[in-house]
Amino acid sequence: MVSSSFDSVPARSRPMATIQEHFLFVTDPMQSHIDPARRLAVRVAAAMPNARVTFSTAVSGHRDMFPHLTSPDGEVVQGVVSYIPYSDGFDGGFKFNPAEAHGVGAGAYRERAREVGSETLASVVARLARRGHPVTRVVYTALVGWVPAVARAHGVPAALYWVKPATVFAVYYHYFHGHGALLDSSCCASDVADPHAAAVVRLPGLPPLKADALPSLASMASPGSRNYLTLDMLRDIFVALDEHTPTVLVDTFDALEPEALRAVPRFNLVAVGPVVVEEPCRPCVELFQPNDATAYVDWLDTKPARSVVFVSLGSVLSLSKRQDEELRRGLEATGRPYLLVARKGNNGGGGGQGMVVEWCNQTKVLSHGAVGCFVTHCRWDSTLESITGGVPMVAVPRWADQPTVAALVEASAGVGVRAWVDGDGVVGRGELRRCVEMVMGSTDSASAVRARAECWGQRAKEAAAVGGTSQRNLRAFASGL
Repeated sequence: MVSSSFDSVPARSRPMATIQEHFLFVTDPMQSHIDPARRLAVRVAAAMPNARVTFSTAVSGHRDMFPHLTSPDGEVVQGVVSYIPYSDGFDGGFKFNPAEAHGVGAGAYRERAREVGSETLASVVARLARRGHPVTRVVYTALVGWVPAVARAHGVPAALYWVKPATVFAVYYHYFHGHGALLDSSCCASDVADPHAAAVVRLPGLPPLKADALPSLASMASPGSRNYLTLDMLRDIFVALDEHTPTVLVDTFDALEPEALRAVPRFNLVAVGPVVVEEPCRPCVELFQPNDATAYVDWLDTKPARSVVFVSLGSVLSLSKRQDEELRRGLEATGRPYLLVARKGNNGGGGGQGMVVEWCNQTKVLSHGAVGCFVTHCRWDSTLESITGGVPMVAVPRWADQPTVAALVEASAGVGVRAWVDGDGVVGRGELRRCVEMVMGSTDSASAVRARAECWGQRAKEAAAVGGTSQRNLRAFASGL
């Protein structure tokens, strides 16, 4: 890793007629957006070896990625990508808690992030131009909807990188374009005693969706919800998209979501995933990784093929005490070895058959031959990692668009089952055991799930490989075709 102050790198002169392609990736400081955007940046660099690629996230995210820098906000060059932060006005990080009177409100964050971010990112773009490396293309993620205005002010085209399924893009689009009342009422109607009796919702261009497969839009629309900020920022994104109709890069592949990719004809949705597949010979530098995190790999190496239940239910929402207890009891009841990722302070011993860790390299775990099942909260990048690894899933969606991802896992791809919760939103130990057996057991139906998972894993790798559909799509975009 080489670091330097932003202005210390000398400009290089060259004829204006040979201006080099220069891609600037911009994202918010959330790790769930940084990781897939960083991977896409590396893939663009591999697709365009003569281009420059710069990655910019907010200062707080930059500091999390590179905690040992002498100059914590300085530029970092790693491999084929340069990392240069902008400020969103919350360099120490942003914590939104509507229950606390002293907390920063969602609206205040959005307005300050737009104002400060626009100014500081414009400064980044201007300094790059002064170096002799003007930005020629901007790629941004969904929660920095102010970025296209900065790009336009510098005469640079911008493309949205959508790090969720194309199906979710289409659902949100219809929510903001005349179907909001239908989707709100359908979400409320999905809260029924029998989940299999949920109503069916039909949206233009999409296959029928059960109401329990929709994002939790009604709760997101509540001003007191932790998701209210997300929904408000998504609204800004679609307003900007309506005005400028840019290209939308989607972390999916054609075979997985063929209808959804064409469900909103006014936009050019381009499948460039699964981005979790690393570019051959151009590996991404691992970020957010503790130096001593190797014991779990050694542990996995001792287990038989496809024998381990891997469990990770996210780091944003903590598990209730009861859910944590039911989860651990359910895992023990399976009689299978398990690897459980638990938040700090909630990571007691795993018992005789399990291992509990605070962190792991999820991509590495899901590509390990010992893992036979992934119990997941259905964040999209995690789901794609599991699909690519050919690992069946037990879906435990918790919020936002995760129910839609769970439907893609169970109903569309057929590579897993969804675990159902009780009235308190808890997955019981018996339900967890039942679901694990449905994908890891000896029945014909479990064997069929595993076979489909293996098949989809191969199709995912083929899409991202040299000459595959997503790789061709990405090259065409990067080349300006």
